[in-house]
Amino acid sequence: MKKYFQFFKNRNALAVLSAFTFLMPAISSMAQNVNNETTVFIPLGIELYACGNLVNTGFIQNNGSVSFEGDWLNQNVYQGTGIILLEGINQVISNNNQAIEKLVINGGGKKSILTKLTIAGSIDFNIGILIVSDDDTLCLNKNATINGGSAISYVDGALMTQGGGYKFFPIGKNGKYHPVELLNIGGIEPMVEMEVFENLPIIQTSIPTTIFQDVYWTRKTIGGTFDGSPVTFGYNIQDPIDVTKLVIAEGESFTSEFAIRDNVSVESSNAFDIVSTPRILNGNVFVLGELIGEPPHPYYLSTTLSPNAGNPDNRSIKVFGDESGLSDFYFQVFNRWGLPIFESRSYDTMKTEGWDGKQSGNLLPSGVYPYSVKYIDSSGKAIQNKGFITIIQ
Repeated sequence: MKKYFQFFKNRNALAVLSAFTFLMPAISSMAQNVNNETTVFIPLGIELYACGNLVNTGFIQNNGSVSFEGDWLNQNVYQGTGIILLEGINQVISNNNQAIEKLVINGGGKKSILTKLTIAGSIDFNIGILIVSDDDTLCLNKNATINGGSAISYVDGALMTQGGGYKFFPIGKNGKYHPVELLNIGGIEPMVEMEVFENLPIIQTSIPTTIFQDVYWTRKTIGGTFDGSPVTFGYNIQDPIDVTKLVIAEGESFTSEFAIRDNVSVESSNAFDIVSTPRILNGNVFVLGELIGEPPHPYYLSTTLSPNAGNPDNRSIKVFGDESGLSDFYFQVFNRWGLPIFESRSYDTMKTEGWDGKQSGNLLPSGVYPYSVKYIDSSGKAIQNKGFITIIQ
């Protein structure tokens, strides 16, 4: 059986269970509110319940659980491995920039964070919206976990997490739930923040795309380094969208050109559709859209040239495809002794002009020539391919 210390709305006194060791020498109760002015110890297995506000100007060591229907206003010291349960309809939680081991969102309504709240162990989203304004912070420590998350319980505002690997962000905006999963965050001690917004500003895309402007997501690197991650987005896809042309657009800012990431998959659920990509995304702004026309053709390099070929495209070595976002391009051709005989650092030039098989203006003899091509792909991954080019006169 649970043991309770309970503060009743219609009583000014405390109901104390003397069979348990509590140190509460200076707790006062004014109707619904509870004020602690000195030291409270809550052992494992004990639940402290307050009908109204709980104000701490002293010291609370919570190894059990504290539940309340009003506001939590910690103005001094709170610590312990216990649980805090928000049971009211609309509440404020201010923990004096200190960590809470486990927080449970119950009761419904809105729960507003003041200043910074750190979750050390876990946070459970059952019913109720956790509001985080631009001036406040909700941060999960490296090993903290998130349980739940739904259209009736999520974070409205920015959610920050520490550490790499898998991270779940149950975020939404104005009654709409659009969660995000970063499936495998890479980097050195990354600290990443995700938030969802409505009404996307006008953006430019690398290829023609109908952008869904109702919802977009932002990502910030707060600390450490972020090397990207595959991502899933929760979104309600409306007919008559062709899911085979569904894409993710990512950009560094609203003024930069957004790269289009195709090859996404869609999994439908009762609450929303899950749009995912195996690509490593590392942008700062993400939005969904539908391609206009056919998907872009992936990059590839021709490997045979003949100066007498009937097709002009076969008279040189070129890069084909319309994939965007490649950078740090470096193409080299070598002779049989491994010495470079041609090089280009221009991706655009290799697409339009290519290499005509000449060295210093002279066509090289028929034969096989090793090549190497390096670049950073659109997901930020370093690629190096090697092979052989055949010249036929």
